[in-house]
Amino acid sequence: MSEKRRIVIRRKVSPEELQVESVEQAQKPPEAVEESEVTETTPASLYEQAAASFAGLRQRLEEIRSWDRAYQRIFKARDDVRIEVVKKRLDKLIDMRNQVLTEAQNVENLINEALGRLETEMAVLEEELFDKLVEAEYLRDRGGSLPPESQSRLESLEKEIDSYRQRIVETKKKLTELQHMLDKLRELPRTIHEETTSVEEAEPLYKDLVAKFRDEVKIRSTIDKIMQEQGIPRPYAIIHVWKAAFKPKVSGGSQF
Repeated sequence: MSEKRRIVIRRKVSPEELQVESVEQAQKPPEAVEESEVTETTPASLYEQAAASFAGLRQRLEEIRSWDRAYQRIFKARDDVRIEVVKKRLDKLIDMRNQVLTEAQNVENLINEALGRLETEMAVLEEELFDKLVEAEYLRDRGGSLPPESQSRLESLEKEIDSYRQRIVETKKKLTELQHMLDKLRELPRTIHEETTSVEEAEPLYKDLVAKFRDEVKIRSTIDKIMQEQGIPRPYAIIHVWKAAFKPKVSGGSQF
């Protein structure tokens, strides 16, 4: 049995065909290459992010204060709301405060990063301003011997110097604002309770108690006692005493 062989005929390609093939390859669109965009975060954009994050955190504090105010209003207005119920619900405000304190750490880190970048930018601006001031002074010192091109350079330098000074002023302002934000965040564990506790509802009631009993020392002592015994903030203790004094049928008798 004869063995079958595959015969391959190779055709010689002419230089003209090679040239056409090369042109066709060049005209083909390049294959899509997936590239990850790397966008450098500028000091200015970092500042904007930090400022926005801080503003968001301040908004969260105001929301907690609004919840606290709503709690106090209901406790004051409703005869059927007992202090025991309010105490349990105050735990919700505590959880909200703790969550804000956790979020504050991320905001603080962002502000620190923005501060570092802006401080670096400030140093560069100050150095570049110095160089331009020196160059301008050198050109001025030459006086009337300046050629036309150097005179034009001096005029350009003076404009650049004004621009650099303005940029430095703006950067200093941003640095001051960020430092103020940072100070507020570092104080927050100590001040958060005060910042998120409403006083608008309870303070007028405290004045009512003083006006009625004319014994502020005793009123303060009673309020402090309620705060310690019940473990509640001062505004709620004031409301509790006020309800006992002005609505004895609900509270079971006056505190005085």
